[in-house]
Order: sequence, then C-alpha cells, then structure tokens
Amino acid sequence: MQMTQLVRKLSQNDVKLIGRDSFLMTMALYVFFLAMILRFLLPWGSDYLAENGILPNESFDVALADMYPAVIAFFALFLGALLMGIVFGFMLLDEKDDNTLMAMMVTPVSLDQYMLYRIGIPTVLGFFGVLATLLIIGQISLPFWQLTLIALGASFIAPAGTLFFATFAENKVQGFALTKFVGMAGIPIFIAWFLDAPLQYIFGVFPPFWTVKAYWMAIEGDSLWIVVLLVGIVLQIGMVWLLRQRFITVMRKRTT
Repeated sequence: MQMTQLVRKLSQNDVKLIGRDSFLMTMALYVFFLAMILRFLLPWGSDYLAENGILPNESFDVALADMYPAVIAFFALFLGALLMGIVFGFMLLDEKDDNTLMAMMVTPVSLDQYMLYRIGIPTVLGFFGVLATLLIIGQISLPFWQLTLIALGASFIAPAGTLFFATFAENKVQGFALTKFVGMAGIPIFIAWFLDAPLQYIFGVFPPFWTVKAYWMAIEGDSLWIVVLLVGIVLQIGMVWLLRQRFITVMRKRTT
C-alpha cells in the first residue's frame, strides 16, 4: 500500500478514535488550555508573590519571573510534546487490546510503514503543539526561527512517549498507571535549573534535557545553543529508535 493511502486511511481512523474518546480529546487539548492559563497566571503570580514577600524572600532570593525559563521548558518543551505522545500511545494500546495490530501484520501494510506513520504523526503534531504553546505562553522573547528549531528538538519527545506506552503497557489500565511515572520524568528540568554547569549535565542521561538546555542557552544569548540542540536531537532519535526496536520485538513475540 502506498504511504499516502496509508496515512489517509489511518489518520481518518485516528480522528474518529480521538473524537469518541473523552480522555484522548482532553489530552489533545489540555496543553493549549494550560498555555492560555499560564500566559496570564505567570505574570499575575510573579507580581502577587513579590508584593507579599513570598518570592523572593530572605531565605530564597529568586522571583517567580526568574524561574520562567524552567516553568516554560517543563510545560511547553516537555509536557507539550509528551501529551501528544500519550494520545497516540493510548491509541496504540486500543489497537493492541482489539488485536488490530496482530491483524495488520498479515495485511499488505508492512510493519515498517505502519511504524513510520505511528512515529511520524506524533512528531509532526508534537512540533506544532510545542511551537504553539511557546507562542501562546509568551513571557520570554526569542526570534521565531529559534523557537521553531527548539520546537523541532522537543517534538521527538512525542514519538518516544507513544512508543513507551505501547511497549511497556499491556492495556489502557496499565497505561493510566504509567502516566503518573512519565509526568514525574520532567522533574529533572526543575532540578537542573538550580544547578550551575557543569553539574547540570548530570541530567544529560535524560535526552530531553538537551533541548531544554539549548532553550536556556538561547535565552542567555549563548551561540553554542544550536550545538546542544543538535546533540539533543541525535540522542532523542536514538531513544526513539531503541523504543521502536523494543516495540517490534514485543509485537513479534505476540504473534508466535
């Protein structure tokens, strides 16, 4: 089957699945609602905390506005892409529950074609989701071309999330349990923000960190941000490839 026909048929089916599943619809739209809230909540919260002597204070001389790069990195770069991955990850779990994947493996659709679609669509939607979230939240000014490249780097979190759920959850019940784990996976972003280099790079074992670090460096005007971003893209592609291989292995075991 030609790839264009495959994309058209699968995308039509995906739209139907998302439209009739309130959880998937909520996850798909949640990040945009959150971005709108943060656009207005962050400046209000910063002023409120400063006026009431909460942040900064005698013990912690950091205002909320100083932490915008960490907050935006978590909600836009990490969560913005991850939520797209969760949506498509749960769709894959639906297909596993219904044995759709098992049936597809004996159709003219090759597993490679199917995986290309299942990896490609979350990546594309993750890119637009991250970029839109960054633009909606605002608060930190960067040229559009820089935001575009940073959004591209962050977009690979989406297919990684999709494959993680599809590989390590047997059904949607286990998938819901895993959402708690993947949500906490972004905590290193906040920890790294309060560390100076080179201690920050301890979190380099977590591939999405590199995109976040590139974002922070771009804000600071460090010309090496693009190098760090490329490192992050390479590492995340490697992570996606490993998860893809693991998923294929799991699916082939189910057919034997």
